[in-house]
Amino acid sequence: MLQHSWSHSDHSVNTSVMAAEMHSGPAYRDMLDIVFSNRNRAYGAYLLRREYPNRLRNALIFALILVGIGLGAPLLLRAAKTLMPLDPYTEYKPILEAPPIELEKVPPPPVVETPPPPTRSTIEFVPPVVRPDELVNEAPQTAVDELVQSTADIGATTQTGTDEAPPAIIENPTELRIIEEPKKPAEEETFEIFTVQKPPSFPGGENELMLYLAKNIKYPALANENRIQGAVHLSFVVNKDGTVSDVTIVRDIGGGCGKEAVRVVSNMPKWSPGEANGHPVKVRYRLPVRFKLQ
Repeated sequence: MLQHSWSHSDHSVNTSVMAAEMHSGPAYRDMLDIVFSNRNRAYGAYLLRREYPNRLRNALIFALILVGIGLGAPLLLRAAKTLMPLDPYTEYKPILEAPPIELEKVPPPPVVETPPPPTRSTIEFVPPVVRPDELVNEAPQTAVDELVQSTADIGATTQTGTDEAPPAIIENPTELRIIEEPKKPAEEETFEIFTVQKPPSFPGGENELMLYLAKNIKYPALANENRIQGAVHLSFVVNKDGTVSDVTIVRDIGGGCGKEAVRVVSNMPKWSPGEANGHPVKVRYRLPVRFKLQ
């Protein structure tokens, strides 16, 4: 019954609104009227939306007023302080400055000339120098025995002085100069074969290298008698100009084979040198030389 009565009342309100709209015609004021054309405007949502622009405008004006008061309050207070009269009872304290002090002019101390220190007696002694006859000085030289027995110092000239005077200090004496040790020439770095971009190579390649060894090696008689055969491992340096140097034996099989391998490798023709960063460099090369009986 309650639900039926509530529905009936809503129906009557809607009917009255629709009747009013039909009586007033299809003309609408704005979009809000179009949205609520067939809805209950007495519920409250219509009124809230209708008053929303006014409330928003009033809130914006109130916020602007508060911001203006916050910004202008310090300026108003500063202006008010300048307009206030000074306190007549404020005690005036003058700033007292100390009188200037006149300094007496003190005359500079007199300049005292210091006499030069006494000098010691010296005897001329010039070390003998080999010169041509026309440049030889004919002045007599002091004997060594006389120099040893004398209490005077040895100098470039003979002069009379006081033996109790301190010895003269010679600045930068030649006897105390630091002799720099000559610098050793920097040794060129020897690269390993796996650290260069282009390794050294025998003229004609590896096959020509094997043919060169086979043609030039002479089997040692001691190794032939004792039936010694195998590989002698050598290490040598291919220089920047392609020459071979620093030939050493890494592993020998005896019977004179190592000595023969060193002889043949040392007499090799020039190689094509190895290169690092586009420049020829010294490279250490390792080579096995095989000895095999026929």
